[in-house]
Amino acid sequence: MCSTRLQLARLAALLGLCAGLLTPPLARAATLEGVALEDAVQVAGRRLQLHGAGVSRSWLLRVYAIALYLPEHSASLAEVRQTEGPRRIAIALMRDVSAEDFRSAITDQLSSDEAGVDRTALQGPARQLVQAVARRPQGLRKGDLLTLDWVPGTGTVVELNHQPFIEPVRGRAFYDALLGVWLGEQVSDTSLRAQLLGAPASQRVVSRN
Repeated sequence: MCSTRLQLARLAALLGLCAGLLTPPLARAATLEGVALEDAVQVAGRRLQLHGAGVSRSWLLRVYAIALYLPEHSASLAEVRQTEGPRRIAIALMRDVSAEDFRSAITDQLSSDEAGVDRTALQGPARQLVQAVARRPQGLRKGDLLTLDWVPGTGTVVELNHQPFIEPVRGRAFYDALLGVWLGEQVSDTSLRAQLLGAPASQRVVSRN
């Protein structure tokens, strides 16, 4: 009887070990200058891997940490835009950003001459985003998480702290323009672009700012 119980206990332990090996691990969090970023996320039912991440600075002040999640490796803006399936840009605020500062940044960035983007299609979505931030008395606050997702069949989905922030934006123009803000040829922070594209440190170019 004791022998049978011992064998059953060993079998149960072995099955538990096998189940643990077969169960996919939960996404681990990477830390970037004190900000936790998931190694992988689920968007529209698909697992996306952390492709690259960096910190955006203004006058040496850390403004936000940004991470790009993709289903596969992409080496350029063109490749990211051509990626099939969902994508995510995650922005973790590292300091407060007023509604006016946000409006100014969005206006400047989305009005840049980025090839392949119909800027007339950006005015409505950009206005929605600016107005959504303006409705918050303090604008965006340190610790806020803004996610910009591309969901096939739905469009651009924007959430703030895991809650819908604006109505989904149909069509690819707006998301393509958002990608161009950080990955385009005319970005001011080329080092951040290289980090998001997963370039080795030796290939990163120092920012022009």
